[in-house]
Amino acid sequence: MVLGVDQNSVLEAAFGILFRGGWVLAPIFALGWFGWFLMLERYGYYFMLRGKSSAAFWHTLKKKGEDVAFDKLSRRPYGYFYALVKDIRDHRDEGPIAVRNAMEATRHRISLNLAKSLKTISTCAAIAPMLGLLGTVSGMVHTFETIQLFGFGNPVLLADGISEALLTTQAGLLVAFPLMLAYNYLASCVEKVEDLAWSEALKFESYALSCHPERSEGSSTEVNK
Repeated sequence: MVLGVDQNSVLEAAFGILFRGGWVLAPIFALGWFGWFLMLERYGYYFMLRGKSSAAFWHTLKKKGEDVAFDKLSRRPYGYFYALVKDIRDHRDEGPIAVRNAMEATRHRISLNLAKSLKTISTCAAIAPMLGLLGTVSGMVHTFETIQLFGFGNPVLLADGISEALLTTQAGLLVAFPLMLAYNYLASCVEKVEDLAWSEALKFESYALSCHPERSEGSSTEVNK
């Protein structure tokens, strides 16, 4: 019973804020929810692509061999490093050019997937304070219209317009500020994952091709011909 009362009071308070903030407050809240939904989805994709540690892969490779190391790595089959290593293993019989082409294709594909929705998130963070500014202007217009009709005699009527202006400004900043911080942190994490996975994959490429030097030389000879 108490829980129901608390829920009702929270809903009433939320709707009260929405009504006091005017029509602009609704799109600001919708924009905030949409931006954070995309942000959480991107964070989930980022954690998935981090995969297993490349340091553990190299340790197992030295101790137990390539097949065992790859089997352990494949337990998280959606990692960025795993995708590049799989390309190397799948195409090394075809020579270094085929290996590098496959790696570049995978790198391009994953980079596009990682960057997906990031521009939309940054756009949401940029639009939110602009909507807040629009609400500020709308609230001040409302205030001046009230002054024109009723003068300064009723401060309650004036408070409605001022409240609308301040609430929308505050809401726009509250949406934009944490969303932009989370976006910048995610963008830096994505860049680190891409750089680390690519550099480690290049090391494994050198290792894998050095184990089959005759294939590398044969492929180079065919290209020269």
